[in-house]
Amino acid sequence: MEIFLIPILTGLFGWMLIWLLAKSLFFPTKAIQIGGFSWESNLSRLINQFPVELLIPNETDNEASFKAMQPLMEEKLDFFFNDTIKDKLPMMSMFIGDKTVAQLKSVFLEELASIFPQIIGQFAQNAKMNISKSLAAKLSDTIAPIVMKAIKPIQWAAFILGLCWGGLMLFFLHSF
Repeated sequence: MEIFLIPILTGLFGWMLIWLLAKSLFFPTKAIQIGGFSWESNLSRLINQFPVELLIPNETDNEASFKAMQPLMEEKLDFFFNDTIKDKLPMMSMFIGDKTVAQLKSVFLEELASIFPQIIGQFAQNAKMNISKSLAAKLSDTIAPIVMKAIKPIQWAAFILGLCWGGLMLFFLHSF
């Protein structure tokens, strides 16, 4: 029985080595501090290093996006001035005519055009933080079971290789 112990243990070592390698890709999803050492998964580290800014529109895209959304904003402002104000502030609606609504709408659109890049920039910063925090956990939950299932043949190959290596070690230990 003792003669089989070395090959089986080296085979199990190969099996566990492949298993730990695959697990280190996905776990832990949040960095763990141990003394002065920080430990986090390779996937989390890659996602945190990914330049999310590439996905965020730049200033020229902001202008194009604003122009594309302008008809919707005009429609919503029309509804606000013509319907919402009449319902919520009926006294004020008596003093607002079509000319005033058109002037207010143009002033609001100018103001929205000037603050739109700031809003998008702030939204992009918040989105970057949210992406970095949640993407690693979501990908780990989705991809980890697939990868762990896919590495089973590699684990068996590592076990057999370890078994052979243990057999060679046993052969050389007993022959000399």
